[in-house]
Amino acid sequence: MRFLEFTGEWEKYVISDILEFFPTNSLSWEQLECDTDNLHNLHYGLIHKGLPTQIELKKCLLPNIKKEFLPNNYTVCKDGDIAFADASEDTGDVAKVVEFLNCDGEKIVCGLHTIHGRDKLNLTVKGFKGYAFSSTIFRNQIRRLAQGTKVYSVSTENFNESSISIPTKEEQSKIANLMLLIDQRLETQIKIVEGLESLMRSLREKLFTQKLRFKDSNRNEFPDW
Repeated sequence: MRFLEFTGEWEKYVISDILEFFPTNSLSWEQLECDTDNLHNLHYGLIHKGLPTQIELKKCLLPNIKKEFLPNNYTVCKDGDIAFADASEDTGDVAKVVEFLNCDGEKIVCGLHTIHGRDKLNLTVKGFKGYAFSSTIFRNQIRRLAQGTKVYSVSTENFNESSISIPTKEEQSKIANLMLLIDQRLETQIKIVEGLESLMRSLREKLFTQKLRFKDSNRNEFPDW
């Protein structure tokens, strides 16, 4: 399926040829905190649970590094950078990816069990990579390359053996915008569902403890239970 105005072939690239990789830290949850002005830190656990594919810092709460554990050397994430979770108990989630859509001027670094990548050839537009590396065609390659028994892992070496196809930047923008709109719609629907679930829990508690009761057609109380 493609947008009608695009017909050209996508160019295929080995992933290690287009991404530059940077060192990441190994800080645990105990070395992180919330609501400070220190560096933000992306822990792989957040990639597996909680974060959307496209990270906008205003919408996503990322923890900060405690002052005593601030690293001396680090690479700050830029808009358009991506981060893979390099370990998972499930091959379906190993190398799960997020993209930094908007860092909002804040300093963010990649942490424990993450692989920090950046488009070194300027082949992609912001917003495209997160969805491209979430695609089935890429995920199937990673499943074959993941190593381990109870915990599966990948390294930057595995990106020498995997590839991705890239369209023109104009087509990338169309794809990224469409996927982001769908993501935003899903986010809205999830909030609606969560609100209804909360209402259901509240009504169930009140109705079955008789704190809230209906009245008959004459607006009289029903008999006691």
